[in-house]
Amino acid sequence: MHTPRIFTSPLDYGYTYSGTASTAYKDTVCAAIRIGSISHEDFLDILRRCVLELRETFEIVVQVDPEISDLVARMALVDDERARGSESQEGVVRQLNIMVLLHHCYDALHACVAATCNKEMFRNPDFVGRGMQLQMAKGCAILVNIISILHCYAQAVDLQAHAADIECDKEVVSNINLSLNTYLNTKCIAIVRCLNPALSTENQEYGRTALRIVRHNAELYRKVAELVEPSIPHCFRHYTQSCFSTLSKVIDSCSAECEEILQGDEIASMRLLLSSEASEACFDDLSRYVNRSEAGSAAKHRTSACTRALIKAIGCSLLIYREYAASESANHPFAGSIEQCIRILRDSVYSQVSRHEWGEEEGFNLAHEVHLYISRATDELQAIAPEMLLSPHISGELHQKALCCLEEMSCAWKSANSEHFDVPEEGESSSRRPSTSLSTEQATSVSTSAPASVCASSVLEEARISAPRSSRTPSGDIEPPVKRARSA
Repeated sequence: MHTPRIFTSPLDYGYTYSGTASTAYKDTVCAAIRIGSISHEDFLDILRRCVLELRETFEIVVQVDPEISDLVARMALVDDERARGSESQEGVVRQLNIMVLLHHCYDALHACVAATCNKEMFRNPDFVGRGMQLQMAKGCAILVNIISILHCYAQAVDLQAHAADIECDKEVVSNINLSLNTYLNTKCIAIVRCLNPALSTENQEYGRTALRIVRHNAELYRKVAELVEPSIPHCFRHYTQSCFSTLSKVIDSCSAECEEILQGDEIASMRLLLSSEASEACFDDLSRYVNRSEAGSAAKHRTSACTRALIKAIGCSLLIYREYAASESANHPFAGSIEQCIRILRDSVYSQVSRHEWGEEEGFNLAHEVHLYISRATDELQAIAPEMLLSPHISGELHQKALCCLEEMSCAWKSANSEHFDVPEEGESSSRRPSTSLSTEQATSVSTSAPASVCASSVLEEARISAPRSSRTPSGDIEPPVKRARSA
């Protein structure tokens, strides 16, 4: 049996998986299913082995937390249903059997992420000392893999019967994952400041426990997010949404006291505010994904076009950086450039953009200073050769998308501050542009990875018609900007 490994780096923390819990295992099995090289008997045997390992994993945790016996029982139920699938040769019965298995597995997944040991047991030294949190993460990962494999096989058996009701826009799925990673990483980075030696021993100890809980649940969150796919049928998407909501409540409630401890810490407050905005963006897109409508698009404008582009750019960069951190290569020059880009966007750009949107700070100097920071972040990414990244076929796309998002952000920022970026009329000498102390090369540096017409599509128009920052609460009530800003 394989136990997840913990990795740490200056900017990230997480678990890496192997065996049946790994993403590579799931991808390999699904690829074999799609090309028809796995028979129904082989498929059932794969399920049998996965469920067996799940039962053994949860039986280990039961030794410390008896409540997990419910998950052991659920696995027995899943295995019984799997066994029934081998008794019939009729396609319709097999399809029905897979649907029943999917519902059982989704229920088990929610029970797994909602287990109290994912929060309360972190105060038990024996639980952490014996690595029980890693066993729970492994159980969650195997369940996610089983669900993905079941969906894949159901599609292969009967594409029409298992097809998604309406194919969700792939861009929405991408945005959910990018916003989610920004939300989780920024939340953890903010809570880390509770470990400041200047704070009381009691506050540091609370912060240390809270950080463990948030980091662990963030890893469960990332695993569940692998089920956000355009091909997942609509009737199952609410399960993923329910898991998201459960994990968010744990993370946000656990970090609430940390936020009180960190009052007066300007850096932590800004990171918490960014985390909150990224969470809003994530759940707005998740609503569109689950409901197959534009219902979430109106609420999405609670976050400005510039901030949304920043959230996506950070999300792309974090996913690339995470690959280096997980492989213990965080000291690689490319990882260093990505880390610097993230720090610029998170700690320099966002804080000034946020103050500007709340009307706390504005003017010519601010407009050009933010533009300079965006250019510097772009320079850091452009210093990277995408074909030389660890996984060029995946990270290369993220690299290009990050540059595209930086272009969007630059366009949105200039549009929101157009009076400070006076562009001469056609045929007018460029020498009439206002001069600044900024380097011309830096101030005009933008992404060359994708045409501006593609990257910044509709951004200028959106920035013109949207308010600087909608001040509605999630419930739709108007909230004063000052109150909202302080809520972080």
